[in-house]
Amino acid sequence: MPNRERLFLTTDEALDAVRGDFAQYNSQLNLISVIWPMVFGDGAYVRQNAGRRSVWAKVSADSKLTPSSEHDLKQRILDRLVRLTPGPKQLARICSRVFGAHVTAGLGPEPGGSPGIWIDTKMNDFVCTQCGHCCLTLDYHDGCSVRDHQRWQDRGRADILDWVGVVRRHGEVTACRIWVVPGTNAFAETCPWLARPIGLNRYVCTIHDVRPTICRQYPGTRKHARMTGCGGA
Repeated sequence: MPNRERLFLTTDEALDAVRGDFAQYNSQLNLISVIWPMVFGDGAYVRQNAGRRSVWAKVSADSKLTPSSEHDLKQRILDRLVRLTPGPKQLARICSRVFGAHVTAGLGPEPGGSPGIWIDTKMNDFVCTQCGHCCLTLDYHDGCSVRDHQRWQDRGRADILDWVGVVRRHGEVTACRIWVVPGTNAFAETCPWLARPIGLNRYVCTIHDVRPTICRQYPGTRKHARMTGCGGA
């Protein structure tokens, strides 16, 4: 993103971001409990029985308390948000909780901008500790874009392209996967461009200047860093 400190999302983009957050992180029941009444109104709440995995929910003060699952609760929240399309101020309050950041309602940066939300990511002062966690443990295989592939072609980086699996349609690259062991369909056990210099307790990326977009954008927010085990601060 061009400005990692402040990010604007239209209403539709914000709802897509909430959907992506729910899909990416499995266990967020405390978050769901907080935003449930924000979405369904006063009298609605989520309760988890102590020592058990059962979850119960009410959608209004007059409704019955019914058993559910975290997955179902997330889907019901998304369905209601899409159906009712909350205003920017309400959406900002909800997204502030979801993304763990300061969020305000406002108009987009372009002239006559669309209504939406501004997220203060506070990522400009984020410091990578080069722990290697993201490269060693996170699933990044589908994170390579066609634009990444074109960029490596333009720079003559055949060494990188050898490790990229591609899908072509009518001769054009339509999808990519990384890092595929050359001559096989198998993924490399670890990123082939990750190195640990002798005598240093840290990792370095040997293609840092041309690394894939997914690597450039990680972590997207401080919550993303925390939820995926990043050692940065």
